[in-house]
Amino acid sequence: MARQEQHPPAFVIAAMLAGHLFRMMRTAKLMSLSASNAKGVAARAGDKALGFRPITDFIAEMANDTIHYATKINHLALTVSRTAVNDLRTLDGARRFAEARDQLADTGQAAFIDQLIHQADVERAAMHTETAEIMIQLNAQLDEIHQRVRGSTIIVSNSRTEASRAGEFQKYLDSIANSVELAARDIQLEISKCRKLIESLDTLDSSSKNTPDYRLRTGTS
Repeated sequence: MARQEQHPPAFVIAAMLAGHLFRMMRTAKLMSLSASNAKGVAARAGDKALGFRPITDFIAEMANDTIHYATKINHLALTVSRTAVNDLRTLDGARRFAEARDQLADTGQAAFIDQLIHQADVERAAMHTETAEIMIQLNAQLDEIHQRVRGSTIIVSNSRTEASRAGEFQKYLDSIANSVELAARDIQLEISKCRKLIESLDTLDSSSKNTPDYRLRTGTS
């Protein structure tokens, strides 16, 4: 029988995700700095770097978008972490209610506790619905970053073409193109790691649904 893969708690995964997002944002800020440097070089190069100027605008926009979406992903992941903790607390509460109910001889009191357990089930169902919606948003935000960074390949190629026409400024513009290429590669790597962590969060949420229905039990094990 295959051994089921063990995942760390949701709050640990969220912390790991935050670390990757921080590195992604740091890289994007360096990319933005490269765009600023490129604008300065292009300004000094004058007509020799006319074609480079719109490229710097694209690089700056790509960097700012990456920071924007990475920040949103971090907030969403923290929400998933908090919801997972609340889900565990609610589940534990339902278990304790069931233990107390099963020791009662009074059917009226037992029925009242069953109502509390039912309310816990309703709350947990709402939490899982919210988490499922957030998972969709998390992947959508990552897709937004991926789509923007994927365009960097063309931008880097165009940057080198324009740099070759910039005379004595070529080496500076080539250096900037290289830094953008490296930054885009690093961001794509972080995106891959973030996707794996989001999959782990999704797996944890799915497995937490497979819990006993305490309303149907006459005892606990």
